[in-house]
Amino acid sequence: MRRGRLIALLSVGVGCLLLAGWLALPGARHADGVSASEPAAAPVASTPSPRAEAPVPPGLRLRATLAGDHPFRGEARLGVAFVSEADRLTWERARREGERAGPSRLEELANVSTWSPVVVTPTASGGELGPVDVPSAPRYRVLAWEEDGTSWTGDWMSGAPPRSGGVDLGVLRATPPTGVRVRLLSTHADAGPFSLRVTRGVDAQPAEAERASAWLTLVRLAAPVLASALRDGSPLPVSLGQDTVLAPLPPDRLVRIWLRARSGQEAGPVEVPLREGRIEPVTLDADRLFPGGMAGTVTLHGRVTLGDASRAPPGAVVELPGGHALTVEPDGRFLAPELPAWRPTRFTLRVPEPSRGRPVAPARWAFTFTPTAGHTEAEEAWRVPAYRWLLLQLDGFTRGQLAARAQAPFPVYALQRRDDAGAWRDVAAEAFLPEPEGLAVSLTSPGTYRVLIATSSVSVTPSPAVSLNAADLEGAVSPRLGDEGVPCEVVVTEGGRPVYGAEVTAAGEVASLPPLRGHTDAEGRWRLGRVKGSALHVEVGASGHASWEREAAAECLRSGRIEVRW
Repeated sequence: MRRGRLIALLSVGVGCLLLAGWLALPGARHADGVSASEPAAAPVASTPSPRAEAPVPPGLRLRATLAGDHPFRGEARLGVAFVSEADRLTWERARREGERAGPSRLEELANVSTWSPVVVTPTASGGELGPVDVPSAPRYRVLAWEEDGTSWTGDWMSGAPPRSGGVDLGVLRATPPTGVRVRLLSTHADAGPFSLRVTRGVDAQPAEAERASAWLTLVRLAAPVLASALRDGSPLPVSLGQDTVLAPLPPDRLVRIWLRARSGQEAGPVEVPLREGRIEPVTLDADRLFPGGMAGTVTLHGRVTLGDASRAPPGAVVELPGGHALTVEPDGRFLAPELPAWRPTRFTLRVPEPSRGRPVAPARWAFTFTPTAGHTEAEEAWRVPAYRWLLLQLDGFTRGQLAARAQAPFPVYALQRRDDAGAWRDVAAEAFLPEPEGLAVSLTSPGTYRVLIATSSVSVTPSPAVSLNAADLEGAVSPRLGDEGVPCEVVVTEGGRPVYGAEVTAAGEVASLPPLRGHTDAEGRWRLGRVKGSALHVEVGASGHASWEREAAAECLRSGRIEVRW
């Protein structure tokens, strides 16, 4: 008796494990799980947990009849759809709380994880799909198609998934494809090759847009190249004097087509209204679409050199738009074939960081090539600015001052250049490199420079100025922080009582520096630290109070105290 019980328990355990295993494969959500009755624009928000594969119930088989006027000669896919546990719980909770925005039936949330190939046996008037063994599920979907885009769809749903017997989707009727037949004409026989760029013209009515988008699953399965073109604009080849059929397309309001010449020049769009179940003819006249002629290409023999040298920056690479890289020879020469001849091309020179030492040039430098009309060959040369350096020499005492006064993210450094009128202007510097002697700041042109040393956004010390001429590669300065400025605090009160936790933001005269932020303590105080400069913008906010802001430099420098009274 004990042996019989043990065998029974083991049988039940193994069966449960196999059932859990089957449910993993089709249980995950899939973006393609849509049909005409399941709009693509309403995806389920959650992702189901993996299931393990379960055995197919004995005798549970699916079949369908594809009706047509000739023997079926295409492909078919079967999708077994499941509802994730998270989606089921969300749907049930929404029903209990009286929400009616989602589907009325739980099985409508079932989604297909994998579309599996299934055999269709041709008959004189279509074909027979299956019978094929299937697991128990709340929903089954069938998609079939032929090369011309004719399709068959079947969708079976039940609140009580079948455990035995058969699932018969019945007779599925053929649906003629929606699409476009493109004929390309030109009086210039050697004008090609051409390609097309295609985009959808979605209906403004949400319901119609969702219904059309439901066909995207079929497009992805039956015509993956066309689906890719609709999704990301990848080109579709088209030949002169030949028909190119774009089908099946979603039954949108219209489709937009651009004609692209060999050089990459585009003309269009040509809008083609669509009628569901029809292949609409359209003729593209390349001569009319390109009234100024189809611009050709130009080959650029380019050269990029470092400063006044006759060599390229070490390891430099020239990149075209789109990221295609061109090899740069040691002397800076590079070849860029088949560039558009009708518009400028913007290049990017990338220079890798050295493994040690300072970089010799900007890591990224852009330059533009503008072709000359009628030319198919061009030569151009550009010079990349070579770095010169401003060295900020920081002795031990100054380093100690920085450590004592600055809090993260400070200290912060900013570069300024004196203009022709004698005013200091902020300029960009790509590199601020810590070095044993202090800080090396990159410069790309001669001039008079200084570095702002900020221990906070309201305490900024300028370094001495240094002038570099065209022959100078480096200049050095030794700054001192000093004790200038006034210790200042913000005091926030309401009816004479301190306000705890008020948020304070303070910004100084250098707009590029990050502002100071903090909260008042139990005494309603927040200490700014030492404040320098003639500009101080303070903002204070607290729950239940109107925002307070003021230019407070004069008040701070006069009394060391900024009063905020609510």
